[in-house]
Amino acid sequence: MERLRAGHGSYGWVVVGDAAQLNNAIHREGSNLAMTSGRLAGEAIFQGKSRRDPMTAENLSIYKAMIDKSFVMKDLKKYKDMPALLHTQSQNFFLTYPQLVSKAMQSFVRVDGTPKVEKEKNTMRSFVSARSWLGLFTDAFRLARAWR
Repeated sequence: MERLRAGHGSYGWVVVGDAAQLNNAIHREGSNLAMTSGRLAGEAIFQGKSRRDPMTAENLSIYKAMIDKSFVMKDLKKYKDMPALLHTQSQNFFLTYPQLVSKAMQSFVRVDGTPKVEKEKNTMRSFVSARSWLGLFTDAFRLARAWR
């Protein structure tokens, strides 16, 4: 801190793992992202130290470039819209659909003399009754867009 006040240049920082918000809630992963970001930070610092560069923000910007090229940012960018969708449609995605799928699976594995074609029709009717055709298509479209 004294060096900054004394005017000896500014120092850069690298932030890794969860502190850098590198977690993927959709796949419940974070350890691999933290380890990769830590490794890349170490490589960026090593490169700078090898050239005897000062650890300034400008010289450490290589870390951001390395993170941006890695699978870390590709995965996080892919699912960036998913949390908002799941938050705004939480009733459907966390209650309605799991209950409908559970009911459908119970019906399909139950041996009760009902033909499968009738069970399929009943399952579709329960989905449409719970969400309507428009609701089902809208949810599927929103999910596909957020998943891209």
